[in-house]
Amino acid sequence: MAELWDIYDADRKPTGKTIERGQPLPDGYYHIAVQVWIRNRDGEWLISRRAPNKKHPLEWEPTGGSVIAGEDSFTAALREVREELGIALDPSRGRLWSSHRNERPDWFNPGFLDVWLFDADVDIADVVLCPDETVEAMYASAERIREMMESGEFVPFSHPLPPFCGE
Repeated sequence: MAELWDIYDADRKPTGKTIERGQPLPDGYYHIAVQVWIRNRDGEWLISRRAPNKKHPLEWEPTGGSVIAGEDSFTAALREVREELGIALDPSRGRLWSSHRNERPDWFNPGFLDVWLFDADVDIADVVLCPDETVEAMYASAERIREMMESGEFVPFSHPLPPFCGE
């Protein structure tokens, strides 16, 4: 079954229409994607390595993906983490850090990006990778993530590294 996305206008108001994933959005219309940063008690961030069949193959990133039709951003964040890492996060431990509209031409479809922060002490041994999505997971310090970004090991961001990664 095809994945459907809700379509939004430039003010993030739902249009009542959907589009199938992979189809280009009409000019002036958007979808919503999420990015999920998970921090342990040591201040390290849980990141995963993308599968070789994906765009930016074998690069590291926080978990994320598109919001599917009928879903809100928070629900999508929880679902993406469950699908890609096999982790059920405690919803009370999450908060929205930022939200912005992305118009970069290298995005296939323009969209809004919601960045979620969760505090969770997930044991790496409990991570269950989805082979179509992720091939490895690890914890990394903010400093190590910045180094990975500079060396090209990390998926390029459509926004600056969140300031919380420097805390």
